Amino acid sequence: MTQSEIDFFDKLAPVWDANEVRSTPERIRSILSKLPIREGMNVLDLGTGTGVLVPYLSEIVGPDGHVTAIDLSEGMLSRAIEKYGSLKNVEFLKIDFEEEQIPGVYDVVMLYSVYPHLHSPADTFEWLFKMNMSQEGIIVVAFPSDEEFINNIHHERKSESDHLPPARVLAQMIERWGFRTDVVAADKEEYIIIIRRR
Repeated sequence: MTQSEIDFFDKLAPVWDANEVRSTPERIRSILSKLPIREGMNVLDLGTGTGVLVPYLSEIVGPDGHVTAIDLSEGMLSRAIEKYGSLKNVEFLKIDFEEEQIPGVYDVVMLYSVYPHLHSPADTFEWLFKMNMSQEGIIVVAFPSDEEFINNIHHERKSESDHLPPARVLAQMIERWGFRTDVVAADKEEYIIIIRRR
């Protein structure tokens, strides 16, 4: 992540939750219900932001599971810790996950509303599977909307290279990188791709 991107998220952190209209509890629960996340699992929430998924993941994995929430924006991470720092099965880490080693081995890696911000997604997926995934571990790319909604937001913010392809197109791209994919949802409300090692 570039310094300008970090500054962008730091600046938005205080008002992020108020402006995040799509990540309602109902929609988050619906998305997570479609994923094979169970009690006792270790889950990695990459680009956690203000921790929108954290309480739900914490509840699902229970006291025998663990959630590691990572972000590079100090502002975003501070908000997440302020809200959910008391959860005993959650830890928060400030890491540039495309550049730095992530500690731990995980059953599920969540990339919730994060994919367009990856600079080298193929390399990131390969590194995660090599260094951080359990044998049957999965990576999840998910959004609480379709690609049109996401691309309109990024267009308004004048972001370059933040374009999100339709779920089935992205899944085909990821398969060309050497992974297996499953498009779980591709509609106006939910965009979910599960990625597995070949």
